[in-house]
Amino acid sequence: MKLTLPLLLVTLALCCPDANAGPVCPALTSVMTNFLLGPRGSLKREMNRVDAPAEAMQGTLNVKTCVDKLSLLDRFSVAKFVKIVEIKCKKQSA
Repeated sequence: MKLTLPLLLVTLALCCPDANAGPVCPALTSVMTNFLLGPRGSLKREMNRVDAPAEAMQGTLNVKTCVDKLSLLDRFSVAKFVKIVEIKCKKQSA
């Protein structure tokens, strides 16, 4: 679960800034869900969809290798938290 805190901080920083939270949240949530629960190919396609830089994509795929070693229960717990953050972002941007 050492990855949880950095993942939380990135999610909060990208998803819930004061301005423009609305358009960022759904795309970020989709990438985060794929990062936690999906296969590498799906994550790569999702990151291409949001125009991630090549360095960021390679780094993310390297970390994905470690995330895939976490138990499925741990990954579902983090995914549930990401969904809660998305709901908060939507409320904040409304």
